[in-house]
Amino acid sequence: MISEWICALVLVALVLRLAVRLPLPWRVGLAGGMLVAALLPFPYGLSGWVLSYLSHFSVSSGLLALVAIQHRLTGHYWLPVWQLRAVCVLLVVLALWFYPMSLGSSYVDPYALGFGDVAFSGVLLLMGLLAWLYRAYASCLVLVVAQLAYGANLLHSDNLWDYLVDPWLVCWAAGWLVRDRLLVRRERRHRRAAGEQPVTAPASRVAGQGS
Repeated sequence: MISEWICALVLVALVLRLAVRLPLPWRVGLAGGMLVAALLPFPYGLSGWVLSYLSHFSVSSGLLALVAIQHRLTGHYWLPVWQLRAVCVLLVVLALWFYPMSLGSSYVDPYALGFGDVAFSGVLLLMGLLAWLYRAYASCLVLVVAQLAYGANLLHSDNLWDYLVDPWLVCWAAGWLVRDRLLVRRERRHRRAAGEQPVTAPASRVAGQGS
C-alpha cells in the first residue's frame, strides 16, 4: 500500500506541474481528483497500472513529490534551492557510478550493499549526521526516512538502494539541473541587457520558484 501512496503523490505532483497556470481552486480540485483516482483498487486505480509498467518509486521520490505538492498549492518553497540543487547533482553523479557497475561493467556490485550491509547503513547514517550539522535538513530527512522504511519493510523490495533512489528520480534530477541552468543563464542575460551587475542569488530564487 505504501508503494501505491508514493506513486499517487508522484502523479499528483506531475498533474500540479502541468496545471501550474490554473487558479488555485482548480489545482486543489485536480490534486484531490488525481489522488482519489490513483488510490482506487486495481484495476480501477492509476497507481496499479503505473507501477506495473514503470516499476516502483523510491521513498525519496515520495518525499520530493510532497515538497513539490506543497510548493504548488501554497506558493512557498520549503526546500532551499541550493539544497535541491546539491541533491540533484548527488543523484546524477551517484547514478553514473551506481547503474553501470550494477549492470555488470565491473566485478564490484554496489547493489549488493543494499542487502543489509551494516557498513553501508553506517555510512548513510554518518552522511545524514553531516547533513544535519550543515543544516541540510531535507537530505538528512530523506536518508533517515528511507532507512526507517527499509527497516520496517514498507516497500516490495528488500534492498536499501530501492528505498533511496530509482531511475525516474534520477531522470527528474537531471532534467531539473538542465532547467535550473537555463533559468540562471536567462536571468544573467536579462541583467546584462538591463545594465545591472549579474548576481546568482536572484537567479537561484527564480529557479526555485519555477521548478
